[in-house]
Amino acid sequence: MSEVIRVVIIEREALFRRGLVSAIEGLDDMAVAGATDSVSEGYALLDRAEPRVAIVGTTLAETQGLDFATEVRRRFPAVATIVISASESDDELFSAIRASASAYCGRDVSEDVLAELIRRSAAGEYVINEQLLTKPYVAARVLDQFRNNVVTDTALSSAFMPLTDRELEILRKVSDGLTNAEIGYALGISAQTVKNHVTSILRKLAVNDRTQAVVTALRRGWLTIETDAEAATNAGLTATPTSRLGSSRN
Repeated sequence: MSEVIRVVIIEREALFRRGLVSAIEGLDDMAVAGATDSVSEGYALLDRAEPRVAIVGTTLAETQGLDFATEVRRRFPAVATIVISASESDDELFSAIRASASAYCGRDVSEDVLAELIRRSAAGEYVINEQLLTKPYVAARVLDQFRNNVVTDTALSSAFMPLTDRELEILRKVSDGLTNAEIGYALGISAQTVKNHVTSILRKLAVNDRTQAVVTALRRGWLTIETDAEAATNAGLTATPTSRLGSSRN
């Protein structure tokens, strides 16, 4: 039996929030781990419920929903976010891409489509990329930002490369054969935080272990190593089965 997808909902409008809860609870492969209209309670829910997906409304009382979605991705990198807009627009889609949201939709989304967005987001897909392809104006803005180097916000790059700067930094150290504890010490973060990032990396790249993640990043040009020999050594491809990179340390 497949794992149940745990979802939290942070949405201001009570009636719509209850509708989301009802729609999700009616599905066998999903469960609502909590729902609130409060940003502070939203953070608490995300911390204690450990969901796979967070549904975030754009009209929160304490802050802009897209600002909250951005912060959720920063604090909880393993949680996929779906932004639900009270009034869809190209500008909001662009902002949702910058927030590293996995999907963006309006409140008129059907239950079937919402369920599919949740499933695909939980599996590490960026469905928002498909929406980008159908919006030439937004796609042009994204490309212009890259071309002119106007924006240094690397969350924008998720439209093309799904890893954040921090995840890429951790993956580089994984390619050097460092353990989670060693990476945490080098970056000044806890080993558990490193583990959370590694979990997010594996989910986003749809791979099963650290070695596959490094190889995938090398093949796609997200990581570069000076020589093929070094790449093979660092990725554990020429090492014995007990190599550090290939060990079970996700």
